[in-house]
Amino acid sequence: MPASLQQAFYLASSWLWCIGAFLPVLLLRDYGWITLTAFTLANVIGAAAFGWVMTRNRQPTFLARHRRMLQVFSHVTIAFQLFFVVWLSALVGWWLLPVMLMIVGLFYRADSVIGWVAVGLFVLSMAFFGSYVIAEPPMATITAQPGWWHTLLPLVLGFALSPYLDLTFHRALERSPNPRLSFTLGFGVFFLALLVFVFVYSGGLQAMAAGEGSLDASLLWPVIAFIVMQTAFTVAVHFKEAQRQQPKPWRSRLVLYGAYLAGLCVLLGLGTAARVPWLDLPMTELLYKSFLLFYGLVFPLYLLLGKRPAYFWGALLVAVVPYSLGFLVGGDALVALSVSMVVVGGFVLVRFVRRSERISG
Repeated sequence: MPASLQQAFYLASSWLWCIGAFLPVLLLRDYGWITLTAFTLANVIGAAAFGWVMTRNRQPTFLARHRRMLQVFSHVTIAFQLFFVVWLSALVGWWLLPVMLMIVGLFYRADSVIGWVAVGLFVLSMAFFGSYVIAEPPMATITAQPGWWHTLLPLVLGFALSPYLDLTFHRALERSPNPRLSFTLGFGVFFLALLVFVFVYSGGLQAMAAGEGSLDASLLWPVIAFIVMQTAFTVAVHFKEAQRQQPKPWRSRLVLYGAYLAGLCVLLGLGTAARVPWLDLPMTELLYKSFLLFYGLVFPLYLLLGKRPAYFWGALLVAVVPYSLGFLVGGDALVALSVSMVVVGGFVLVRFVRRSERISG
């Protein structure tokens, strides 16, 4: 199989996180099909654009300049996937977590043939898709909720910029003989096919989104297997790329991740149905959405304003409150999402004007 095609499969699975695997469930529930369409287009086009915008000539400078934030991105991503699998384990059974960690280890050790692993994982995912459809599962209700338009700019901002901090994208760019082909096929065909599976099973995960205490594993086993395999792949490749960027002893990192997992197991082991009263949200949904703040706001702001730390931190401190309010509460508070985008736009505009004045002066 051509290396460009292998890298396309690699990209599809490295990017199918617990965002792609679960956020559509929340988007359909809270905002409806128009926001889900925007999510799909922004996700696919934003990720595919990396292969057309980033070049091998520009890449070394970018990697050197943003080395620390690239590592932060990978470690936040790993922590996010582990949280999601612990959440899933609390609902299905705690045996699921050690199984996922074992698969992570296998994928990590298979780095020399990771392209072929990605091909096999895609084929297996499509088999899970077929198994789930045969069971005639419940389908999500397709509606259009008021205020959906406030979600569009945040989705575009996150998916247009966050991919540039993803080390697995940079690896695929280096390994592919034809990066534009790899990124176009990887996201426009293979990743999109995985998302279709997610859209189909979104109705079956509504109980998880509602914070209920269990899942019907007899019906959802293809979905659970799909999520565990894909998140394990993401954790393995991000850990490998973070190691390449900073090849320090890995045992200390494993100890930290072990402590993090233990804390998550204790927290979610006490129950997944707990709600945050002042937000009227399940605790698990609050934690899930808190991770999304990194990809929707923190990382994009860093890329827009990071050369000027004062602008970056100023914009983040001002925008995070309305962004969080709109994203977490929703409903009438959705307008706060648009307010946060105005704040971001204002800081970017001020930085552009002052930069132009310095150049002209």
